[in-house]
Amino acid sequence: MMLDKQLYQVIMLTIDAPTPIAIALVGFKVEDTLLSNLKATTQLETTLQVYTGQAEVFRISTLPEALVDRALAQLNQHPSWLSITVTKDTPYVSLQFNLADNLGSQTVITLSEDAEALFADFNSLQFNITAIGLLAVLLATIYAALFSNKISRPLTALATIAKRIAVGDYSQNVAVQSNTKEVNLLSEAFASMQSNIQLREEEIIFQARHDILTSLYNRNHVETLLEQKFLNNDSFLVIGINIFGFRGINDIFGYQNGDFCLKELADRLTKFDGVAARLTGGELLWLPTYEPTAEFTQSLKVTLEAPIDCGDVVINIKVAMGLISCPEDANNAEQVFKRLNIVLDEAQITRKFILPFNAELEERYSRRLSVITELKNTLRHATDELNLHYQPKLDLKIGKVTHVEALIRWTNARLGFVSPEDFIAVAEQAGFIENITSWVIKRAIEDAARFRDANLNVSVAINLSAKDIMNPTLLPIILEVLDTKNLPTDSLSFEITEGDLVKDHDKAIVHLQAFRDKGFELAIDDFGTGYSSMAYLQNLPVNTLKVDKSFVLQLHQRDGDQKIVKTVISLAHSFGMNVVAEGVENIEALKLLADWGCELAQGYYICKPTPADNLIAWCNDNKSTKWL
Repeated sequence: MMLDKQLYQVIMLTIDAPTPIAIALVGFKVEDTLLSNLKATTQLETTLQVYTGQAEVFRISTLPEALVDRALAQLNQHPSWLSITVTKDTPYVSLQFNLADNLGSQTVITLSEDAEALFADFNSLQFNITAIGLLAVLLATIYAALFSNKISRPLTALATIAKRIAVGDYSQNVAVQSNTKEVNLLSEAFASMQSNIQLREEEIIFQARHDILTSLYNRNHVETLLEQKFLNNDSFLVIGINIFGFRGINDIFGYQNGDFCLKELADRLTKFDGVAARLTGGELLWLPTYEPTAEFTQSLKVTLEAPIDCGDVVINIKVAMGLISCPEDANNAEQVFKRLNIVLDEAQITRKFILPFNAELEERYSRRLSVITELKNTLRHATDELNLHYQPKLDLKIGKVTHVEALIRWTNARLGFVSPEDFIAVAEQAGFIENITSWVIKRAIEDAARFRDANLNVSVAINLSAKDIMNPTLLPIILEVLDTKNLPTDSLSFEITEGDLVKDHDKAIVHLQAFRDKGFELAIDDFGTGYSSMAYLQNLPVNTLKVDKSFVLQLHQRDGDQKIVKTVISLAHSFGMNVVAEGVENIEALKLLADWGCELAQGYYICKPTPADNLIAWCNDNKSTKWL
């Protein structure tokens, strides 16, 4: 209770004697000594306050007066770790209790503790934990650095190796030693990868540079080698080698045997010092390391042409060789390839199977290219440049013209007159001979109708190539055009070069028989210059042999030609065939042929090839001519 602004602790007791006779009130002043005893008991700073209403009327504390308000300000606060350990703006932690509330006064007691002292052990623990943590982190970092170095060093080495492999460098050993099993496995995997990539790259490079069939260099790589020689200003010889009639070998003996021939030829060529390559098809290229003599070149040709034993068949091959001296004849790889084609084509056409390049060959080649270009244009847009001339065939038994041969003529606006010997061969090589044949057939049938209308009873002979004969659509087209003109099949006959038929003998027989079944006469042209044999003639469904003009031009002067022609006539008659002799230039030859029983003759002595209108006039003028 408060008395005279002083707080007292009072005890009220009854005085019993033995019954209560009085009441005694004992009071003790609450002062610093009491609080000190409380502090000693609780080990806490103690503050005692008395309130009357809301006003403080008494305060006493074990704290210095300057700190009492700061301690009371922390009542019921929950200080943070940061405010205690770092900012230190919470000096005390305080808790207040209600001690008494009577006689109009409220007495409260506040217990306070120095925050720094209170949390000293906690701060110490915090520091120790932090120190231990930092030390652990440091040790872990050091260990991780050591371990990382142990791992990263071989991994870095492997990364460097991977970059080296990526740029195609396989020269260094991939083995990277490490105490880590996984790194060693990775190193072994890298070594295996480098080995496999190197093998595959070598295989790819080999395939990129070599021909798969023959294992010789291919065109692309030999072009690189040639360009390098030109850059080095080397003088060297290029020899092109082409299997003559290689396509025919494939057609007759099959592609497997054709491939075997190529491989055998390549093996033979690689036995000589130099660089060998396959350009295309049956065409090879050889760069000798030395300048070969003419005798060596001839012996090389003989070696390459040795018969090839394919197991079930022996194939005799013939090769054409073109020689180009560099840099005199060519100064880059493109020119080499172009002029090789020129000289090899010329070698096969002229049958000069070892042929050096010269400028005239390129001029003739350019002429052939011009012929191809202009002929294509003519067939598409200017067929009026084409014309048919007809050469009469005289029947020697009755002395009258019964057959004529249709001969194509071409006069081009740019090239002028072009010989059939030039453009027919070019058309066959270029693959559009069928277009020419189609034009000839239509024009010949039109002219045959004109001959009929002019009361000229002749059969028109048309020359067909092997491709024409093998074309299954040709015969139906001929029959259809004849039908539109109301002409019988004996209005036409056909002549086929014997050499063309040998390339696919069995198939040719089937197609020729189809023509014979429709009533057409068939003749073998240029007989005696190809591959004639008794069995060959016996099997062919033809009814006429045409003796080549080379045996007739000087028939009256050459005993050898006379023997050949007489033999051919006798041979044809033994097979029930007629004979046509071309190239009759004089009356002597005509009489000899008539005496030997030749059925038909044609040549300049009788009449030169002439346009259809002129032929009609000529026939009318010579109805009564006594040829013999």
